[in-house]
Amino acid sequence: MAGQSRLEIGHARRGGRRSLQFHVMTTPLPTPCRNLCALDAGRRTCTGCGRTMEEIVHWRSMTDAQRAVVMTRVRDFRPSPRP
Repeated sequence: MAGQSRLEIGHARRGGRRSLQFHVMTTPLPTPCRNLCALDAGRRTCTGCGRTMEEIVHWRSMTDAQRAVVMTRVRDFRPSPRP
């Protein structure tokens, strides 16, 4: 599978080999983040990108389809002016 690697390591106590799988991101994960992060406490959304706190927290674990829904919703979002 693309972007996936296998690393084998020895396990001294058990004398055997174990296989660990880890994901290597080959391309950056698209995100609406504009590095203007600040939460609007009343609405619980980011004033920089428009995502909810829940969306921000779970962004990496969302499916591509779930992220696409969020990206569509915040596509025209305008960041709040900073004081």
